[in-house]
Amino acid sequence: MQLFPHAIFVSLILQLATLSCCGQYYFTHYQVDDGLVHNSVMSILQDSKGFMWIGTRGGLNRFDGYTFKTYKNEKNKFGSIGNNVINVISEDKKGMLWIGTGKGIFMYNPCNEVFTPLDITPPTYISHLVIDSDNNLWFLANYSLYKYDQRQKKVEDLRLHASCVAIDSSRNLWVGNDDGVISIYSHQKMTNVRIIDQRIPANMRSISKICPVSDKEILVGCFKQGLKNYNTKTGTITSLPLRNNDNTDVYVRDITAGSNQHYWIATESGIYVYDLTTNTSQNLRKQISDPYSLTDNAVYTICKDNRGGMWAGTFFGGLNYYSAENARFEKYYPLQGTNSISGNAVGTICPDTKGNLWIGTEDAGINKFNIKTGKFTNYTATGKRGAISYPNIHGLLTLGNQLFIGPFLHGMEIMDMRTGTVTDRFQFIGDKNDRVSDFVLRFYLTMDSTLLVGTAYNGSGLFLYDRKHKTFSRVKQIPYNSYVFDITEDAQGNIWTGSVSQGAFYYNRKTGKHGNFRFGDKQHNEMINEFPVYNIFEDSNHSLWFATAGGGLIKLNPDRKTIKKFTIENGLPSNAVFCILEDNSKRLWISSLRGLICFDLRTEQCKTYTQSNGLITDQFNYNSAYKDATGKMYFGSVKGMIAFNPADFGTKDVSPPTYITGFQINNKDDPHTKSILFTDTIVLTHDQNNFSIEFAALNYSSARATRYRYFMTGVNKDWTYLNTNRNAYFTNLAPGSYTFTVRAESNVGNWTGKERRLFISISPPFWKSNTAYFLYVLISGTILFLLIRYYHSYLNSKNLIKLQLFEHEKKKEIYQFKIEFFTNIAHEIQTPLTLIVGPVERLIKMAENQPNIKKSLLMVQKNANRLTELTGQLLDFRQTEIEQFGLNFVNADINKLLIEQTDSFRELAKESKISLHIDLPEIHIMAFVDREALIKICDNLISNAIKYAACRAIIKMLPLNTGDEKFTIIFSNDGKEIPAKFQEKIFEPFFRLNNKEKPGTGIGLPLARSLTELHNGSLELVSGSINEIVFVLTLPIHQKFEFNLGSWKKI
Repeated sequence: MQLFPHAIFVSLILQLATLSCCGQYYFTHYQVDDGLVHNSVMSILQDSKGFMWIGTRGGLNRFDGYTFKTYKNEKNKFGSIGNNVINVISEDKKGMLWIGTGKGIFMYNPCNEVFTPLDITPPTYISHLVIDSDNNLWFLANYSLYKYDQRQKKVEDLRLHASCVAIDSSRNLWVGNDDGVISIYSHQKMTNVRIIDQRIPANMRSISKICPVSDKEILVGCFKQGLKNYNTKTGTITSLPLRNNDNTDVYVRDITAGSNQHYWIATESGIYVYDLTTNTSQNLRKQISDPYSLTDNAVYTICKDNRGGMWAGTFFGGLNYYSAENARFEKYYPLQGTNSISGNAVGTICPDTKGNLWIGTEDAGINKFNIKTGKFTNYTATGKRGAISYPNIHGLLTLGNQLFIGPFLHGMEIMDMRTGTVTDRFQFIGDKNDRVSDFVLRFYLTMDSTLLVGTAYNGSGLFLYDRKHKTFSRVKQIPYNSYVFDITEDAQGNIWTGSVSQGAFYYNRKTGKHGNFRFGDKQHNEMINEFPVYNIFEDSNHSLWFATAGGGLIKLNPDRKTIKKFTIENGLPSNAVFCILEDNSKRLWISSLRGLICFDLRTEQCKTYTQSNGLITDQFNYNSAYKDATGKMYFGSVKGMIAFNPADFGTKDVSPPTYITGFQINNKDDPHTKSILFTDTIVLTHDQNNFSIEFAALNYSSARATRYRYFMTGVNKDWTYLNTNRNAYFTNLAPGSYTFTVRAESNVGNWTGKERRLFISISPPFWKSNTAYFLYVLISGTILFLLIRYYHSYLNSKNLIKLQLFEHEKKKEIYQFKIEFFTNIAHEIQTPLTLIVGPVERLIKMAENQPNIKKSLLMVQKNANRLTELTGQLLDFRQTEIEQFGLNFVNADINKLLIEQTDSFRELAKESKISLHIDLPEIHIMAFVDREALIKICDNLISNAIKYAACRAIIKMLPLNTGDEKFTIIFSNDGKEIPAKFQEKIFEPFFRLNNKEKPGTGIGLPLARSLTELHNGSLELVSGSINEIVFVLTLPIHQKFEFNLGSWKKI
């Protein structure tokens, strides 16, 4: 029974050790959502160029720090590489990649990006593959050992069952099997060493991994027996300390050398980091609530890259990447169910005298952090007596055994740090006559041990706290309601406070001197653009620095006269800066809204660390920074707290290589067969002058923060800088030669990459080639010859055109002459006709009793009226031609008008033996028309209908529907056919079909159409078929100008 508590204690110690270890390792995760082809990662390799190759159970990926490129086998109709289960990847001395799959071995040529199956090897499950110094392949196919000689292209079956294989630096081959035995092949000799005792059950003796450490030390991973150490000099075998908390077996799958004698052991229980020098191990496991832990405990493979980064492939969680460079920033963030900081928004940090940090959060109370043990103790508002009153903490200060606390809008509280109990509460900050202010933002202990309290909101200001009498007194030199965001005492004993909108105030208790510095801009004697001063810091040169929320960083020189501002224009990532600390190398570290700024006091240059460099977030919090005696710094953010040693930063690193990783022409991949990685010159056609170039520096630790600049000779005048993009786009480049140059650099200046160049030649189009120019000369000569040859033909053609123009003008003259002639004749005839008609009418009345004479007179009257009508039509048509025929649009009854006109022709129809019908709607149609003009239109159309009808003529008006704006009258008869080619010409003046039987002038239809168009209507021949001659007259019901008397009107 006594062992049980002891076991619990040991278990707790182990858990604490594991958690503290996990706090030092922060993993970046890459999964299917990030472009990985499959979350089951079986193998990882970094090739000689620096690219990461990831073999999964769903295919092969290449990773450049930004994107995963998925490879397919173009020779396979499914694109599969074997069965797409990529178990192992190795690179030989020539840069070829050898890929072991579930269905044989494939060679990948990175130059032309082609997969070639190694057909002479068994097309079966390949579990291990290593390459010796002679470029020979040693591999396990179905757990049998084979050797492939690349020179002779022969495969040798060594007929040895094996579970793993490795090659040491002395070119010895190490082979492990399932019986716990290792076979060493050295200089054609084989030596067997039993690693696992035969007394162990047979199913627990399998060796899964061999890792040569040195010429005398070998690490051996076992499938169920954990990790062993075999000393080749002494022959001793030692079990190394790997143990699960639940005492279950440790299944070792991979062993990879890390840095500083640390070896990373991939197991089913996470990763064990084994320290060879201390013979201790640390277990890294998945924690559900931890965004930086492993994504899966089943770790199958581990790879170390050329910059010390560790890559772990898991069975369900994809790829995990650890960067020692980014781990320089220690991260403290809330973890559910784990001893950790309790809140996200860290508002204030202060130390005590016992090695603890007291951390105030704005969402979870106070945390006491033991720096040595890494343990957090939380104090929050529980509602119990002695607990803090509110979880939103803005001010903290330790003094002796007391912790001074500023809860949001809850005045001030004092906690006994020994008991964690609040002993004193002050609802308001001020004396009995000044009980308004209740929001403490800042505590400060001056050099003479005076405790100052700064407040915000109503009644804000600076107060002295008398610890003996527990009373407050307002500092009069700091204006009432000025807000006190920060308090600092400079080397001269001046107390400085930062305000919300009035800059910074200062006063000296000894001299009584006080004043105010404003940092805004003056406009019309008024101060504008004032921002809150969040932090005030005096550097080692005794300059004062003011961190503002919008105005950037402001420097006040030691003479306290010269002010200098640093903003986004000077390189800051944001104008909202929060806290300032100085390291031992004269660098300011400044938290901001967009990262952590390192500002060099000597050069006044800055660089910014972001989340890509290992920060927990880019957004920090105000009033939350602390530097301990060792120089270590702590900054609070909205997602927890970071800690780092500034001495770890600033050293120059080896620059990663930069490659051109993509080339797209017209938004399509480059069709060239050679990989762009191995291409230094590209020749394009003239229609391939729109292209984009993608590039990447293989900086996996902070890829997203890498900056690029590029230059294209002949296109760019200056370098083009890119911060978030890594693509260069070029459009409509002229034919010629170009050189594209790109260079990468770190966002914090610790490396600058080498330039990478690509030569691009754009060929001219065929019509600008030498051959084309020769053809141009030949064609030009031919054209010149043809021009001379056909010169006379051109002149003849020109003369012919002139002749045709002359004939056209002649016809026009004749037409005008004809019109004027007929018009003049009509004028001359009209007056005598009028003089004839009058006497004839009188003679008819006088010859009532003389029938023969009356009949002759009636004939005279009829022909005289006919002649008068014809002369009237001719004059009317002439008026419409010269646009002098004005219309008066009056409201008329169309039904009535049609009846009257039809009746006037019934006698003529009867004489011609023509059946004349009229079809009108019952509802009379009223429309605005020129009555006389409409009568002329209808007379002509009715007259023609009767004249050219065989038996019948019909006048029909269509009924109006609701919303109709026009009315339609149809004039039809059963006359002879009007050919299609004449159906439009009949509306031309003086045109008549060959019909000698029916006299006419050819003026009626043109006059009717002209008058219709003056009505804004239309007159069309819609049918010219035999026995179906149909004219359609369409007129608007309303006119734009109604009752408008024209300039001229024939009555």
